[in-house]
Amino acid sequence: MNVEEALVIFRANPRDREAWEGIATGVYEPLLLHVASLLVGFRVAAGETAADVVHAVLLNFLSRAPNVELKSADDLLRYLRRSCRNLLIDKYRHEKNSEQLLNYLSLRFGNAFPSETELYRSIFLSEIIDLLPKNCGEMLRLYVTEELSPAEMAEREGASPSAFYSRWSRCIQKAKEIFLQKKGRFKR
Repeated sequence: MNVEEALVIFRANPRDREAWEGIATGVYEPLLLHVASLLVGFRVAAGETAADVVHAVLLNFLSRAPNVELKSADDLLRYLRRSCRNLLIDKYRHEKNSEQLLNYLSLRFGNAFPSETELYRSIFLSEIIDLLPKNCGEMLRLYVTEELSPAEMAEREGASPSAFYSRWSRCIQKAKEIFLQKKGRFKR
């Protein structure tokens, strides 16, 4: 069954496993190549692979398929390619935001307190961590104290990378907001 035929059957019955298999196997390789070429231009988390991105997009499509209006296999491939690109853009933006906070902490404390960098960083982070919701504080603590990457923390929790990454990004954003509030109070 080609992708065009599978799409017709799948639109009529989104629970048809053979139709889904026809779609997934028909679009997987072209999407994989597309995402691999996009990854060159995006800086996303280390360990992020084209297969991870394609997998996340296909799962997302599977859950949204009944609400997506596609008339042909070409429409489907365009939709999935655009979804892959959008996912990478979103991950890049979140990663860029979290990197800003972590880079700031590393650079500022290193320059300000060269002989006692770790002591002052730990004091500062404990202040931020104490103000975060418990689960966010624990994630940030693991990141800093055990130097675990977000992928390693997801693996440790047994969570999917995409589900964990969403939580991680929200936690980093909360930490950044707290940091900026504290920074504003100390400005004169």
